[in-house]
Amino acid sequence: MGYQAPVKGLPFVAYEKKPRAVAGPDGLTVKARPSVYVREHVDVKIAAFKADKRKNEFVTSRVTFDAQSVGLEHDFHASVQAGSKAAQLLEVAFKNETPVTVAIETSRRFSTRDGGDPISPLKPIHELRGAVGGGTSGKAEVTNENCRNLVVMVNGEFTDELVSDPEEWEELRENRDGSLAPDGWAVFGGAVIPAASTFHGNVDVTAQVESALKKFFGSAKSAPVRAGRPQQRDAHAAESKPWEEWNSDGRFNHGSYLATAIRETYAQAYQMVTNVRLDPAKNRTAVDCLASMLLGMADRIQLNVCENPTAVRSGRSHHEAREWIAFVVANFPGLAFTAEMADPGDAAAIGARNAWARQVIDTAGPLMHAVAGVAEPGSSPTGPDGLPVTRPVAKDPQLTNRFQKLLAHPKVGLERWPGHVHPLLKERFGTEDAHQIEAAVFTAALTQWEADPAAFQAAARAAKQATETAATAA
Repeated sequence: MGYQAPVKGLPFVAYEKKPRAVAGPDGLTVKARPSVYVREHVDVKIAAFKADKRKNEFVTSRVTFDAQSVGLEHDFHASVQAGSKAAQLLEVAFKNETPVTVAIETSRRFSTRDGGDPISPLKPIHELRGAVGGGTSGKAEVTNENCRNLVVMVNGEFTDELVSDPEEWEELRENRDGSLAPDGWAVFGGAVIPAASTFHGNVDVTAQVESALKKFFGSAKSAPVRAGRPQQRDAHAAESKPWEEWNSDGRFNHGSYLATAIRETYAQAYQMVTNVRLDPAKNRTAVDCLASMLLGMADRIQLNVCENPTAVRSGRSHHEAREWIAFVVANFPGLAFTAEMADPGDAAAIGARNAWARQVIDTAGPLMHAVAGVAEPGSSPTGPDGLPVTRPVAKDPQLTNRFQKLLAHPKVGLERWPGHVHPLLKERFGTEDAHQIEAAVFTAALTQWEADPAAFQAAARAAKQATETAATAA
């Protein structure tokens, strides 16, 4: 496993490599990878090395690192698996007073240290550390209760205790608050789940333009190479066409339709944070997180409405999905974004934001889908009076089920002969075709029939007899 140390190590949130089964956004079981807090330190000195501390049936060594050697204020500690090559390297470095490059993982226990209460895979790692938001300072007593704190890499040598995937570290090194996900995954609470599982759930970010978001929000790091992107090279090429997301030199095309989509979404998130009386300049992380979530919500709507195999954020349909989201948030009072949803790292805010996202997706998606039904003249059904039927009974499953139950009522008994009620429907509505009857008009009649099933059965029989008599007379 190759490892390339950063120029300057900063803490970030990664995710356990081995997924766990949890209840997903729709209550179905999905694979979730819990968050992990990773610290990398380059050329750090060892202040103390103490071996033979027994813990969970394997022997560990306690290591104290010299804070001043990496510009920190307080010395920090971690454990390492005794007998491992990493432990040997640390011990030799301590004796020889030579600096080392290390990675330390703070990962959740399966249950709390003292009480034995299970720890949810979906709880954010910062919360388990007692840290606020994306802060680097946790509380030692909270961390010890909920987490293990282990050295998992020394000078490129990884231990068996490693739980995250170093192959993903490069693209996650700016993930301070746990709002970013690796390629193919989406944030769900304090974990990530497969992006395809998130249509009705939290989609804080999907991976298609993670790199673009990083560049757009001011990152100086290079984005990882993805499918369809040329290999990045030092020479700068001319800007590509707007429908091309990458320039020929492998750099992101800031004049692309995709860049426009990101800018528009960021502006929308900025305004939404402003609308709840928060200062976007002081809540930059909240704006970034909301922009990522809005992009992911539009992904899910586009995938469902257009039935594409993957989301295409540079497409006009994605723009329309974002516009429908904006319309719903602005005009449906119960779906307005609130200040209680803004904090990217607070567990209660994450829960509220996830519930809001589900409702907005479930409202905006059908609205966008309905556009196709009125796109062509004559595509909407008309009633017997020639006027358009805006909401036909045939498209309302609830009304259809109610009518079927009425036919099956013991005092009606016509569930096997629905044609016997057609004369009554034609008498009452001018047609027996459920596609030509307005649901609102039918609801009033159905409510009356449900109140007196025997009278409904008698009316149906009388209408049928009248139709037969008229046919005989003719």
